[in-house]
Amino acid sequence: MECVLCNPSNEKIIKQNNLFRVILVDEIPGFIRIILNKHIGEFSDLNFDEYNKITKEIYRIEKIMRKTLNPDKINIASLGNYVPHLHIHIIPRYKDDSWFPDSIWSEKHREYKYQTTQKQLDELLEGIKNG
Repeated sequence: MECVLCNPSNEKIIKQNNLFRVILVDEIPGFIRIILNKHIGEFSDLNFDEYNKITKEIYRIEKIMRKTLNPDKINIASLGNYVPHLHIHIIPRYKDDSWFPDSIWSEKHREYKYQTTQKQLDELLEGIKNG
């Protein structure tokens, strides 16, 4: 079976280097995904230097997200159950969003209209791109 993350289409790439790419996911305003360029399944498949670079990027994106979007919580997840290619979700969460307090992969509890402005999203993307 072909890996959809090894052979992506229509990704909104914000930043890319030889180790990973950072993309914007349309499901939720500000939802970011970091995807490893090589096909590995787990963090422990990385060497220590690669692990440090990924961890620093997650930390950096979370800081920028907190500053620009002011979410109530940020979820960071690496699942890979359906797509066994290491990728990390960084998701801004709000106490009254559709799924809160459950994960965004749960059933919705309510309808929610995000208040995120285009200016906030632009600041987030610019911060990620230039960091």
